[in-house]
Amino acid sequence: MKREPTLGVLLLELRFPTSRSLKEKRGPLASLRDTVQQRFHAAFSEVGHHETWQRAMVLIVVASSSISQAERQVAEIERYVHSRHDYEVGRTLVRSIDDVASIWDTE
Repeated sequence: MKREPTLGVLLLELRFPTSRSLKEKRGPLASLRDTVQQRFHAAFSEVGHHETWQRAMVLIVVASSSISQAERQVAEIERYVHSRHDYEVGRTLVRSIDDVASIWDTE
């Protein structure tokens, strides 16, 4: 099996229906960020709805040495995100696995 540097990308829209302020949204969002970074060794960024207290758009990116490993890791992160009960997953906007060579000529 050929090993290629690979990126896995997950873009999610989250809803916080019980949140009444930005501060109430930040707690579960920070917890999710910390877990994604520490447990899955993935990059995490809130990329949308910063000033909206009941919504967030988050981007999670993993780097891997193979497509199959990236696919497994993104699927595991997605299962974890859906398993939590302190927010709702509004929708998964992007779930992709890309060989780095396909987006950047490495030769």
